[in-house]
Amino acid sequence: MAEFTGERVIPGLVDDNLFNEHLSRYRFAARFADGRNVLDAGCGSGYGAAEFSNAASVIAADISSEAIQHARQNFSRPGLTLLQASCEALPFATAHFDLVTAFEVIEHLEHWQQLLEEANRVLKSTGVLLVSTPNKCYYAESRGAAGPNPFHCHEFEFAEFEAALYAVFPHVRLWTQNHSEAIVFAPQHPAGAVLEASGDACTDTAHFFIAACSRSAIAVNEVYAWVPSSANLLREREHHIAKLEGECAKKDAWLRELVAAHTSLHSSHNKTLEEMKQRNEWAAHLDAELAQGRAAITRMEQDAAVSLAWAQSLQAQIDKSNAEILRLQHAAVEREAELVDRTAWARSMEQELEECTAWATRMEQQLEERASHLQSQMGQIAELTRNVASLREERLLMAGSKWIRLGRTLGIGPVLHEDLTAGEE
Repeated sequence: MAEFTGERVIPGLVDDNLFNEHLSRYRFAARFADGRNVLDAGCGSGYGAAEFSNAASVIAADISSEAIQHARQNFSRPGLTLLQASCEALPFATAHFDLVTAFEVIEHLEHWQQLLEEANRVLKSTGVLLVSTPNKCYYAESRGAAGPNPFHCHEFEFAEFEAALYAVFPHVRLWTQNHSEAIVFAPQHPAGAVLEASGDACTDTAHFFIAACSRSAIAVNEVYAWVPSSANLLREREHHIAKLEGECAKKDAWLRELVAAHTSLHSSHNKTLEEMKQRNEWAAHLDAELAQGRAAITRMEQDAAVSLAWAQSLQAQIDKSNAEILRLQHAAVEREAELVDRTAWARSMEQELEECTAWATRMEQQLEERASHLQSQMGQIAELTRNVASLREERLLMAGSKWIRLGRTLGIGPVLHEDLTAGEE
């Protein structure tokens, strides 16, 4: 079942008076549908299209898929086609219909002029558009505190509605529609009906406007009144009164509950006042403590400001020390690199020193050996020196011998070498 929003009329979900108010427009339109091809634009739940049983064919269209589904489930019949379509862009050929109905549709459309233009397009030259809309003046007053209808895009007063219709159609016939009281005399088996109805033609107070529009002259101009079988006004009022009495009983019970609740609330209120008095005293004590706390906070903020300044100064010193530490770290890295180089150099020197020491040791051993050999040679030289001295003495003795001299003179005897005799002179 389609959801009832309060705006779309669904038989069985609205009271009889409201339903008859909408159904009457289709009964009015049925006089134009006899043997004709009919389009019901904005058909809603589909109850109205089912009233055109005298038409040759009926197409009912609505932009809501939910509404079309409801219509197919409840109002399908031979000769009735139900489809989803927009009233602002009708999917039909030009000059196809004899009658187009659009009841309580135009006020829901943002581009409402397109409804009139599309209806004019799909109508034959002698075709008629029946269009209705609520009277803006009466409708705004009837809604009262409920405010504007959120489902309506544009509402019309009589003069604007009439001008909008004449802007598209050269021939327009307008009626007012009112839900009026009637006194009905009905026999059990009536042979006919006699209706005396002057109608209320005042446009300012009309509930609704309904118009017939065409490119050809419109002959229909009578007052039309429909008295539905369910329109027993007194019975409806009695039902309404009974409903109101039930609501009043509920409200009386609700009022008694409110009085009891008020009494309980008053007692609770007095208790609350006493608690509030105590809490106010407690709050005053808290205010005093709060003042002391705020003073302490002020002192602490001052101390904090001093501490912050000291901390900032200390941070500056720390930053300076960190910079110096970083510099010393860089220097230590450089010194460490230098120390590594020097350690390598010292190890190299130590190795050379060890080699030199070993060489010196070898040289010392050789010197000791040579010194010992030299000492031995010096002993030999001393011995030779002594021998030479002894030989020299002997030579001197020999040279000084008269026999040697004589032999030299005579050229005989041993010849003494000059080196050996050189020391004599």
